[in-house]
Amino acid sequence: MTASGSHMLPTERLTPRRQLEVIDAIAGLGGPECRPVTARALAARLGITPKTISRATGFLTHSGILHPGRGAWSLTELGYSLARLRSTDSARARLLLRDHWQDSWFQQRALQRLASGPLEEAKLAAHLSADRPGPLERGLYLTEWMTYALLVDRDEQGRLTLPAEQQNATPPGPGPSGPIGVLDPLVNASAEQLSALPDAEFIALMSAYRTVFASLAPKVPRQSGS
Repeated sequence: MTASGSHMLPTERLTPRRQLEVIDAIAGLGGPECRPVTARALAARLGITPKTISRATGFLTHSGILHPGRGAWSLTELGYSLARLRSTDSARARLLLRDHWQDSWFQQRALQRLASGPLEEAKLAAHLSADRPGPLERGLYLTEWMTYALLVDRDEQGRLTLPAEQQNATPPGPGPSGPIGVLDPLVNASAEQLSALPDAEFIALMSAYRTVFASLAPKVPRQSGS
């Protein structure tokens, strides 16, 4: 099922950070073969109940990270890549999830609601969970996931905003003050240093990278039709 296939919300029983630990645990126990892992095994690894594990897997399944299962779950290709990158390059892990969730139902709702400007997190959470059962925490945990995935940013007042690249920002032009100049100080930065950047700066940096790579890509001549 694709990320846009269902309006499932995260469980309120585990914070998004702990839900990410569930993904990491499935990767560790299931191995590169992505073998199914039981709720009992995950509960023993993480020190939580099997019932809590089962509640967490609903959102992870409907968002494309886990394969559907009954009492045991395995990682999708996305899920395994996410877990692997989290241990080696957390910045790329967040970008991977962002790219996969761009067309998700919750991102589309957030784009509509944030188009007019910043919004308090609780208000966006209420908007996202308006037609879903359960406490507001489920909507708040969804906004936490979206922040982790770089789909939304928190501004200096703690309000949620659209990323700078989605606010009709004009990309920098070529030359010393353009993308190459922006990237120079960070060419040798570690993954930890990159992932420690504020979300707005991180997204702007990634946009600059893409601009540079696009400009360096060879142009493929168009073939005329026969």
